[in-house]
Amino acid sequence: MIANTRINQWRSCARGFLLEHWWYLFTIMSSRKIQRLGIAPPVIERLHRHGVFSCQDLLSKTRLELLKMTGVTNSQLTNILLVASRACLPRQTTALSMYDAAGREECPAFFKTSLGQLDQVLHGGLPAGTISEIAGPPGCGKTQFCIMLSVLATLPAAMGGLDGAVAYIDTESAFSAERLVEVARCRFPVHFSCDEAYIALTSRIHVYQESTCCSLLARLQNLEEDLITKGIRLIVLDSVASLVRKEFDSSLRGNLIERTNLLSKQAAILKYLAEAFSIPMIKLRLCLRMGTLSLEFSLHAVEG
Repeated sequence: MIANTRINQWRSCARGFLLEHWWYLFTIMSSRKIQRLGIAPPVIERLHRHGVFSCQDLLSKTRLELLKMTGVTNSQLTNILLVASRACLPRQTTALSMYDAAGREECPAFFKTSLGQLDQVLHGGLPAGTISEIAGPPGCGKTQFCIMLSVLATLPAAMGGLDGAVAYIDTESAFSAERLVEVARCRFPVHFSCDEAYIALTSRIHVYQESTCCSLLARLQNLEEDLITKGIRLIVLDSVASLVRKEFDSSLRGNLIERTNLLSKQAAILKYLAEAFSIPMIKLRLCLRMGTLSLEFSLHAVEG
């Protein structure tokens, strides 16, 4: 009887997590900007004047409201709503189509760390389109490693870089611009031999300092637009655990479930962004003496 009860609890938790995960994925995709849907620019302009910027904004309006806003015909509005609805749904695909898409992908499949032995162990470097987690005790160099990768990401492709910008989400106030410049000067003294190179480096690394779990979640929800407009090719999250430790008492069951739900939402966003833009994403995790705080969902933790 006890075993059956535990199994039912596990199934209930798993079912609730999956439903919430899929619903949240839909919410993420519905935040897509309407200018990315291929709608005529004059219609986009009219919608913007009425505060409609995302698919969610568009689909939350009535047909009558949209007809008044856009001035299009009823059939044209139907096509617009159909395009927006399809953009919010995860696309079904096959392994073959995913394999073919990977073969046609213009972006590099791996981001080399410039450390030969590490790249060899990783079979080429940090894979694009996935989340790479770096774990270790305090003071072992996790943040410095990410600063080095941030420098690398801004370098031209000919030098092994991604020739793009970096989104560095800092929750511990650990990022140091001075350290960034020092790493760049020591690792690539020839390239960073003039002030223009340092200006180009520092202007391409966008640091977001978040001090609460809610502000971090809001930042992740709105990060897609920055990826497009700023040409971001690497995301660093340093780190989730510090905020969770401050705001949640893991000894309370209610807090544990709330914490797990929050982390699963953040994981869904990170996974979507990494896959949608085919970019590497790095997440730092602090290892503690009595255990670790991780972004991965744990059914055992929810069971209590």
